Amino acid sequence: MTMYSIIYALQMFLRILSAAIFVYWILTFLRFNNRFVEILARFIYPFVRPFRRPAMWVMRRTGLPFDFTLWFAMIGINIVGELLNMLYWRVFFASGIF
Repeated sequence: MTMYSIIYALQMFLRILSAAIFVYWILTFLRFNNRFVEILARFIYPFVRPFRRPAMWVMRRTGLPFDFTLWFAMIGINIVGELLNMLYWRVFFASGIF
């Protein structure tokens, strides 16, 4: 397995995770509460949990009644995806390996 395949698989996983967070946000916003929402919650919460504390801090500081946890998680996932992309291009193409 090449390094490109590993990074591509990680980026695809991050895209799927980002889409799952967005679908979960839409379904909870529309007040759906069924088995599919529970499965999505079980899938995304291990990745969303680290962003809970900063989101609560923002809520307390600003006094806004909105939960920014999912939004912060989406931003974090996009940053990690971009870092993977930069890592791939800088390490393999800037160094002259390929």
